[in-house]
Amino acid sequence: MGTPGDGGDERTACGTQRRGRLRAITAGALAAGALAGACTSRPPPAADDAPAAGPYEVVDGWPRIPDIPDGMTFGPALDVAVDGRGRVLVSHAAGRTSGNDAPIGEATILVFDPETGELLDAWGEGLFVYPHGIEVDRNGFVWVTDSEQDRVFKLTPEGDVVMTLGEVP
Repeated sequence: MGTPGDGGDERTACGTQRRGRLRAITAGALAAGALAGACTSRPPPAADDAPAAGPYEVVDGWPRIPDIPDGMTFGPALDVAVDGRGRVLVSHAAGRTSGNDAPIGEATILVFDPETGELLDAWGEGLFVYPHGIEVDRNGFVWVTDSEQDRVFKLTPEGDVVMTLGEVP
């Protein structure tokens, strides 16, 4: 360290400023590179490009679309969870996109048999505006996030509301 006016403090301060700027520039460049890679549109891989090994496989005819009730629009699927019994729960928007303000009048949570794809249960009518996320906890409760209501719902496996987090705007 030097005394004021001999440049010692200025060099230290200046060096610290340069290192800070260099870190910010480096972080910005890395972020820009990552975003550029993430935003590049590429065609989906061909079926023969798919990994040969893995825990998942495509099952034709799953879910069984004829099991979807008449008049129900299935999709877009927004999230998927598996409960302790192996049942597959799908949250879907019943043909809607985000940006709505009224609850969806038809079932938005569909419960399927994991082996057959048979629709076992459907619920959530009038409860969700856009059921964006779904999880099942170790006690079997179903947690659904509604991104349009900024709310989280805790439900029984049958779809009864146990708790709601967040306030209706």
